[in-house]
Amino acid sequence: MGLPIAFLPFIPRAFPFDFSMIPVAYMLLYQYFRTWKSFILAQLIMALTYAYIGEPFCEWIKLVNYLEWRYRYSFIYYIIVGIVTRALILKLASLSKPQDLTTK
Repeated sequence: MGLPIAFLPFIPRAFPFDFSMIPVAYMLLYQYFRTWKSFILAQLIMALTYAYIGEPFCEWIKLVNYLEWRYRYSFIYYIIVGIVTRALILKLASLSKPQDLTTK
């Protein structure tokens, strides 16, 4: 039995996962883990879960089909994206703080 026919074949089948579950997970990590240490620990747990449980499951149910891709690549990708995103958000938040314009 082959893969099912997609209603919209130009949209990847993993699109809902990539654009809903992953960003929401990053948002929750950012919201609930305020320090870098706790964020990195939570990020490692999330990356391990998504890369070594979520992705094999998605492959098993034939949601995705990886060619020349290893789960460790995804693990590293999730870590890098999480750290870069948090650093960018913290930088943007520091730039948006009101400046003290009064002179002494």
